[in-house]
Amino acid sequence: MIKLKLAEVLARKRLSIVELSDRTGLSVRDLEILRDQQALALRLRTLDCLCRALGCQPGDLIEYAAEDSE
Repeated sequence: MIKLKLAEVLARKRLSIVELSDRTGLSVRDLEILRDQQALALRLRTLDCLCRALGCQPGDLIEYAAEDSE
């Protein structure tokens, strides 16, 4: 399972969703979907935009976690 760590990065950088929206031009709603793990896909252009605005690498925003096989 792919996990987006946007909430963690925002907390670490002490940024709000609104501030990130202002920096990136992405809508607050789209950022909330990413933050809340509800996104089904992430465009490379969006990832690039987030990395530029947050001064981070893609690996800081994305994590792979193996799902439990029950």
